[in-house]
This record gives sequence, structure tokens and C-alpha cells, in this order.
Amino acid sequence: MPVFSVVTPIFNAVRFLPATLDSVAGLSVEHEHIVVDGGSADGTVELLESRNDPDLVWMSESDRGQTHAVNKGFERASGELIGWLNGDDEYVAEAVDRAVAHLLANPELGAVFGAMTITDENGAARREYRPAGFSWRCYLYLGDYVPTPTIIFRRRLLETVGPLDEKYVDAADYDFYLRLLRRARVDRMPEPLVRFRYHPASKTARDAFRGQDEALAIRLKWARGPLERLFMKSVDRLKRLLLPRISAWPRMFT
Repeated sequence: MPVFSVVTPIFNAVRFLPATLDSVAGLSVEHEHIVVDGGSADGTVELLESRNDPDLVWMSESDRGQTHAVNKGFERASGELIGWLNGDDEYVAEAVDRAVAHLLANPELGAVFGAMTITDENGAARREYRPAGFSWRCYLYLGDYVPTPTIIFRRRLLETVGPLDEKYVDAADYDFYLRLLRRARVDRMPEPLVRFRYHPASKTARDAFRGQDEALAIRLKWARGPLERLFMKSVDRLKRLLLPRISAWPRMFT
């Protein structure tokens, strides 16, 4: 049985998928890579057919979108540890191996996450993002300070909280990890675990504020009363007003 299951949802991903596949194949830890394709017609299926990787498992069929594809991958996953890596990102194999070893050496841990290197569409590194340590309450209020592609978690957490909610399009990962990590011990790894590719076709670049709108609706469900709801809305409003003036946000780099 694999120790680590990596789930990758894709659709028409032939341009960037080879780098994703190579990065997971470079892991030393015993693993399986479950690629769930939504019925691509751009050469993605032919690429998957051509791979000579015994740890790669893939399927290609119509689905209801990315969230459904991830849920299908989670259902198929058999490892004690699980990660979700999109088809335009890459693992830093040696760093992920160390993160997995840290989880295995500390059975009380529920999950780990780490930094990420942000690249342009050609794979050139543009900057590195190093998050603060994990606080569930900060994650609730601020959302995207935790780079979700870097999260690796234990299967037992998934079995407790269930799958992603398909009614969310751009913030299903935020809703899922809020539920998953609420009572878990989560450690931050000191190095980048993922090379995150920021490109015009990515969700983050196409309409970042749709994801922010969904994230606000998600966090409001957790509010313990009208004052906390007001606080959450105020934090969101300030974020949208101030951050674009002092940084590249919501873009990943200028």
C-alpha cells in the first residue's frame, strides 16, 4: 500500500501536466499519483497513455467540475497521507519527502503545510511566499494566508469531515480545509513544498474576487454572532481596499 496519495484534477491540461507528473514521480516516498481528467480533448489523454510510471493511476471521463474530480480522487486514494496538487503546479520532491517523513515521525500530527515558490507560466521563479505558523482562527479570518497546494493531511481527517462541497467553485478548498483542520495539530514546514504556476488561464488570475466572495460566504457560516459577522465583513472590506494599493494582490506578482 502507498504511504502517500497525490490527487490531481485536470481538464485540457497538456501544456503544464508533464512537469506536474515528473515532480510527483520524483518522490522517494512510496506513493500513488491519481490523476482525474474530466474528458480532455487536447492531447492530455494521449500524454497519460504514454507515461511509463507504475505509480500513476488515471481516469478520463466527464465530471461536474474540479471539485467533483477531487472528490473522485479522494475516494480512490489508499495512502495514509493525502495531498492535492493541481495539474499546473509541481511538487518540490525532496522537500515533500521531508514533510511526509515529519508526519510519519509524529503520529499526533494531523497535517503539514509549507512555503511555495510562485512561478510565471514559463516556470521562471518570480517570488517565494513563506506563510506564518498555523492558527485555525487566523485561517478563518484571513483565508488565503495558508497556501493550500502545500497541505498534506492524514486520511483519518478526511474520514471525519467528508468530501469537498460541490456547490463551491473557486473556494471549495478553503471550505474543505477549514473543516479538515479545525481540531487538528498542524505544523509548518520551513521550506517550499510546491512550485505554484501563476498564468492567465488559472483560476487565481481569471477572477480572483469570485474566490474571495465565496470565501467570505464560507467564513460567515462560522460566525458566532452578529458582531463576529460584522468583524469578518470589515476585514474582507479592508483587505480589498488596502492590499491592492500596497501590494500586487490579488495578483501573485507584478
